[in-house]
Amino acid sequence: MITFNFSRRPSQGTPSGFDLGDIEISGDGSSVSSVGKLPDQGMMIFPSLSLLLDQVRQPVSSGRGTVEFCGVDSSFQVKFTVAKGVVTAVGEQGEIGRMSVPDFIGALLAAVSSFSEGELSRLSEVDPVRDDLACAIADFRRLSR
Repeated sequence: MITFNFSRRPSQGTPSGFDLGDIEISGDGSSVSSVGKLPDQGMMIFPSLSLLLDQVRQPVSSGRGTVEFCGVDSSFQVKFTVAKGVVTAVGEQGEIGRMSVPDFIGALLAAVSSFSEGELSRLSEVDPVRDDLACAIADFRRLSR
């Protein structure tokens, strides 16, 4: 099992597509988080989520491959490997967890959608990052059909 939690850091002033945020990924094996690290591993959360969805879409759709995701403007890293219908997430301490491709798609899509429902509306309608994330979600959502 793999779970995701995404957050935008508070007290950054007027919301911007380049606000800092954090990612936490947990599983049966361990967890990895950008929260509270030295040096700071916070990332530009909106472009990072777009990048995450775009990067994992190809191996998930083809059923094989590896992605080494690194948060935008951050040193936070997680490796996702897709093989034999299973996605494995590995962080700095080793394996985080495994789950079937359909369950992974559902878990990641639910977490990103939940984050975006609460945060995208706070961005200016002309902020280009807003459209980038909305398009990445729409493209990734096609995998769940």
